[in-house]
Amino acid sequence: MSVSTITRNLRDGELVIRDAATPTPNVLTVVLDEGDLSWTVRSSTIEILDRGSIAAGHTRPGDDESTVLSFTARWTQLIGHAASPADPLQLYEFLMFLSGTDAVSTSPAGEQNTLQFEFTVLDPAGVASEKITFSRVYRESLSLSEGDASNLIAFSGRSFETAPAVTRI
Repeated sequence: MSVSTITRNLRDGELVIRDAATPTPNVLTVVLDEGDLSWTVRSSTIEILDRGSIAAGHTRPGDDESTVLSFTARWTQLIGHAASPADPLQLYEFLMFLSGTDAVSTSPAGEQNTLQFEFTVLDPAGVASEKITFSRVYRESLSLSEGDASNLIAFSGRSFETAPAVTRI
């Protein structure tokens, strides 16, 4: 299969958020008009100096570090299921684990609430679509802004893993 040369971004895909409800997980699909997914894979290095000298010293791997991620999406309403079980699930209430959504964390009981995020970026040429999966994502901040053209929700958090799983679909 050849490599696609067409630049693509999240406007060519979607975000699927899953929880750990059994037997069927709650799933929310978000169309990302803004297309600004960002993540940082971090690594820690321990510097060992030899009598204060870098030239005679060495480095070794440090502790694993979680992956930092953020994205922005448009929103029309903040609560759905939390207000009425007949309403569709909304992004804000799912990310906040609001009462009424019955969202179940993907982490074990007693740990920080987490969700699974799957970003799918479709290749317009149909050659090289990709799925970026972040497991055990927890929220650090959630910012909402109202605007003339659209309302935006900005998520910042971490995935409790060293890097996302990126696969060709």
